[in-house]
Amino acid sequence: MNTKVLDKEQSTIPKYAVFLVYAYLFVYYTRIQDNIPGLAGFPWVGVLFLLVSILGFCQLFTNKNNFFTMHVGLVFWLGIAFGISGIGAVSTIAYKMSINWILEIFMQCVALVIVFSSISHFKKLHHFWVVIYCVMAIFTLKNAPSGPGDFTSDANDACLALGMGIPFAFYALFQKNLSNKRRFFYCAALALLFLGIIATSSRGGFLGMLAGLLAIWWMTQRRLKVAMFAVLGGLIAGGMFLSFIPQDYVEDMESMNDTEDSTRVERLRTWEISWEMFKDNPLLGVGAGNFPNTVHLYQHKTSWWTGREKSLSGRQSHSLYFQVLPDLGLTGISIYFYIMCVLPLKLLRLTKRFDVDDPEQLPIKLFCQALIAAMAVYAVAGMFISVAYYPHVPIWLAMYTITICVIKKTCGEAFLQGDKGNTER
Repeated sequence: MNTKVLDKEQSTIPKYAVFLVYAYLFVYYTRIQDNIPGLAGFPWVGVLFLLVSILGFCQLFTNKNNFFTMHVGLVFWLGIAFGISGIGAVSTIAYKMSINWILEIFMQCVALVIVFSSISHFKKLHHFWVVIYCVMAIFTLKNAPSGPGDFTSDANDACLALGMGIPFAFYALFQKNLSNKRRFFYCAALALLFLGIIATSSRGGFLGMLAGLLAIWWMTQRRLKVAMFAVLGGLIAGGMFLSFIPQDYVEDMESMNDTEDSTRVERLRTWEISWEMFKDNPLLGVGAGNFPNTVHLYQHKTSWWTGREKSLSGRQSHSLYFQVLPDLGLTGISIYFYIMCVLPLKLLRLTKRFDVDDPEQLPIKLFCQALIAAMAVYAVAGMFISVAYYPHVPIWLAMYTITICVIKKTCGEAFLQGDKGNTER
């Protein structure tokens, strides 16, 4: 992607715009209006989201940067793909999704990039993310097993979201010159996130959390030493930790190996339906969001269908991958592969070039590592949850774009090309 550098410091962005973006991100994820009595009486959230969309729209055409060619532009092009996939679909939901991603979500992501690409605001972003996830964990514990609301209402969805927050809280602990209060807060946030995940009793989300922890371990410099300490710590604290975990949670985790589990059987059946849809519509799919509306046309083609089984019409595919594959075909799965695999690998290569002794480069490296591990959580937990069209992908793309812009400002264009010796400071 041809990503141009944003203006050095977004000094022209007024303070009210900065406040709107901070408020938008906080409300979007925590859903405080659904969890604090009295806040849902007036439709202020819709007004807030509209103002952020307008802010992004104005910047789209007044800012000198071409956001369509930046990585955040993939949100726009996915919206276009949604609309194209809707041609000939059985419902109009693909067109509704297309309009939403192009005119609302993309504009909001542009606003995020504009504000947080400022180096001063980027330095606050990591801490702000931890605050958001901490509040989400608190609301999840309050609503257990459900999450804060909206795209985290379901227990599985909430567990995935909280799992994506663990890397940010973990890497925040490695920032230099942390005060004791802030260090305590990050440790408390980590504990709340783990407790929130346990409260959801989600098996797929639990696997996603493990994938994130594995990614964190892989990015450590002394993997063998860390692995040995992890095993030792697990042996010492494991029994005590298990004694505090509810028995229902342990039984839910053990049921992952149960081949007769009804949830598992239904997942496998919907995945086979998904595969049949893809084979019949390999290029553009049956239309974004149209899997539930198209199930009845394909379930009779599966190996398990005899006519006596309960129809799965209206059900989701229970998998990110088997959601995109039939909905968007090879076109969509290629875009998602680029986002979920290629971009994190690019970040991984960049993390090896940072100078951890440089106070300007260390925070960027930590944020890059958090983004990588968060995507690992999404990729693995998403195997069992239909989360392809949730905010995780657009927001992650916005954060990726922000990070690249800040790297260019801090380290210079040459840094991204692998030339550490020729950097602009």
